[in-house]
Amino acid sequence: MFRPTNRMTTELQESLEEVDRLKYRVERNLLMPRHEEWLRREAFIRNAYSSTMVENATITVKEMEDAARPLPGAAVPAKRPDVVNYSSALKYVDFLSDAETSWTTTADNTILHIHWILMQGIDDSRVLPGRFRDKPNWIGDQGIRMYEPPMPIDVPILMREFSDWLKSDADTNPILRAGTAHLHLVAIHPFIDGNGRTARLLATLILQRANYGFRKLLSLDAYYQRNRDAYIDALRRSVGRTYVPEYDSTAWLTFFTQSIIAQAKALERRLTDWRITVDAIHSQWGRLGLKEREIDGLIYAARMGRLTRKDYVEIAGVSAVTGTRDLQRLAGMGLLEPQGKKRSKHYVVVSLPDAVTQRPLL
Repeated sequence: MFRPTNRMTTELQESLEEVDRLKYRVERNLLMPRHEEWLRREAFIRNAYSSTMVENATITVKEMEDAARPLPGAAVPAKRPDVVNYSSALKYVDFLSDAETSWTTTADNTILHIHWILMQGIDDSRVLPGRFRDKPNWIGDQGIRMYEPPMPIDVPILMREFSDWLKSDADTNPILRAGTAHLHLVAIHPFIDGNGRTARLLATLILQRANYGFRKLLSLDAYYQRNRDAYIDALRRSVGRTYVPEYDSTAWLTFFTQSIIAQAKALERRLTDWRITVDAIHSQWGRLGLKEREIDGLIYAARMGRLTRKDYVEIAGVSAVTGTRDLQRLAGMGLLEPQGKKRSKHYVVVSLPDAVTQRPLL
């Protein structure tokens, strides 16, 4: 039976308490449902790109930021099948998070299914979607062997023990449980490829299921991508260079908890900025007889710096004709200024309310 080991240091205990305080504040931050959906979509796309970028250096930050727009119609381009697959796997995790039945009764199958979604259609004959590896594997960085996981013959037994722990260990603090699950799956390294992504999704599932999802607006993967070296080092300091049944996970759990704190603080600031923007625009322009969708368009333009007709159509849920008419009306009222021509045409807010800071949401 898998039995994790860690030391409850003062730093770790204080970090867990800080997570609870941040959770309380984020959950009580008021957002209109449609605005929350915009921001959730932004976090969703950002997680999909960031988690893939931890292993795939060919994806640029600009490409991710261009895709991570808080619009209901935003989608991952098909040219990135690994990101598309991660998006699909994250949808599956979200579904399990909200399901009435417990996923841990079939934890082993859940992990295999997450991996199958992640790796399906990948053009690599070595990859075995939804199946444990059948050959030795190792973790490397720039050609250097950093960690040797257990032999493939031991993987099914270790994963069964891991699955039994997931079913039975419901009393552990959810943060520690999610972090431990992340670490141990990486330690076993049961798949040829996709182990890190599967581990991050498993941790997300545990957090969201335990109501530590921060309204599904938290992007831990973005933190790992920005702090990749520290992320890998924290994993290595806990599991060592070769798999052993027992290891001290304190170093990793400390890093994991601090990553939640960092991203939760950033999320709290973004939500506060968003609320200030909404209140300022409603206060300054709400008396002009504007429709609610027009105000939403102004909010988006104020926060993102620009607004295209396509953006407005998706935000407002109107036809292209109605969208054009609304934008012309806002421009005629002196609230928006058209810039560019034809395909490059967009609108910018003429004069922002004083309270709007226009800090980027990303």
